[in-house]
Amino acid sequence: MQGVTYEEHISIKTGLPPGIPIYIGRHEPEQTQISALVYTPENTQVYPEISPADIIPIRSKPGICWIHISGLRDSEKINQIFSDAELHSLITEDVFNTKGRAKFEDFGDTLFVTLDIILTSGKEWHSRKINIITKKGFLISISETPHPFENIKTRILHPNGKFRAHGIDYLMYSLIDSVVDTYFYGLERIEDIAERLEEEVVHDPSPEIIQEIQSFRHMLINFKRQVWSLRDVIMHLERSDSDILTDSIRVFLRDVHDHVIKISEDLDIHREMAEGIMEIYLSSVSNRTNEIVRVLTVIAVIFIPLTFITGVYGMNFAYLPGIDHPAGPLIIFGIMILVMTCMVGIFKWKKWI
Repeated sequence: MQGVTYEEHISIKTGLPPGIPIYIGRHEPEQTQISALVYTPENTQVYPEISPADIIPIRSKPGICWIHISGLRDSEKINQIFSDAELHSLITEDVFNTKGRAKFEDFGDTLFVTLDIILTSGKEWHSRKINIITKKGFLISISETPHPFENIKTRILHPNGKFRAHGIDYLMYSLIDSVVDTYFYGLERIEDIAERLEEEVVHDPSPEIIQEIQSFRHMLINFKRQVWSLRDVIMHLERSDSDILTDSIRVFLRDVHDHVIKISEDLDIHREMAEGIMEIYLSSVSNRTNEIVRVLTVIAVIFIPLTFITGVYGMNFAYLPGIDHPAGPLIIFGIMILVMTCMVGIFKWKKWI
């Protein structure tokens, strides 16, 4: 499947029936890779790279089967896997729509969750879609990027871990919890940006920083939208009456819900900080302008009487006091210096300078 842009897909999907799998995204889809992991409380079996034809025999093995698909380029392979798993056609459509919002769907024997995962690279971060499809005995996870759940895989393979003692719903919860944890990384980046902007605004409110503040505010809005969608997903999943979810897992989901609320509350704080930073910038610019105007006003006021004196003695009159005296210019200059000194003294006494 060749990489296509979102705009091209809008025209392709117009008028088509629901359930048609057409890739929609901001980036060209990456190469599709399929892996599997089957585990029981006693042992594990890892399949690093498989084809769609291998999945049915793997699913028939005893234990919990976790199939992971990374990259959405090969739509035929993905469609084959979904067809063999007898998944609803709307699931296929949502998987290929990487610009859709996070959502939760209960299809009876199937739970479908779409989330945004936060990926970090140095000081930069971005979001990508994660899809989790859960049925009795097996789970399919789909990511735009290479395997983002290596930490979960390591926990499953640990011989002394308790992960394998739980059911398929615990695996689904663990993947969702891992996605939620990435939001804390994004929150840390936001905190770093907020502290840097606040420091720059206080010490060096340059005109260029206004663009950074606006970008920061847009970042907060987008992140807040993702958090709200995530909150809705966790809430609906927690309240679902699906037989796939056990009561013990609902307790874990409530804990994840609390984490999302904490992230949302922190974002509200940072949003207020962004507004405060903008107010500090505007106040700093206003104070700087007032300072410049004050200095210029003081200079202008000092020169007003000096200009008056020079203007009077520059008139073409036959007689002016001291104009014929040999020391006349020095006297006039002395008077001008005295006037200027008195005015500066008065300004300092008034604490205007």
